[in-house]
Amino acid sequence: MLKLSSRHVEITPHLREHISKQFERLAKLDHGIIQGEVTLTRDRAFDVAEGKIHVGHTFLTASGRGTNTYTAVNEMFDKVRVQLGKYEGRIKTRRRGRTRKL
Repeated sequence: MLKLSSRHVEITPHLREHISKQFERLAKLDHGIIQGEVTLTRDRAFDVAEGKIHVGHTFLTASGRGTNTYTAVNEMFDKVRVQLGKYEGRIKTRRRGRTRKL
């Protein structure tokens, strides 16, 4: 489930489709994504995209800035992708580190 909100930025249908495609790409990487929130704002001369992804018991947050909304969204999703990879790595090493008691 993806929630979109904006302040001082109009969400066009094409932009909404672009954000949902990026979110679907994240969902393909990890099936544990429960919810996502994206907030678009305009900060002086820059567009800012802030994202919050709920994965399991953890929230991953990132923000991206750019001269247009699309570059800000792409930067934000790239940062979330990196965080998601680190999160999955931590879970895998935690599982691998367990030993059985005899």
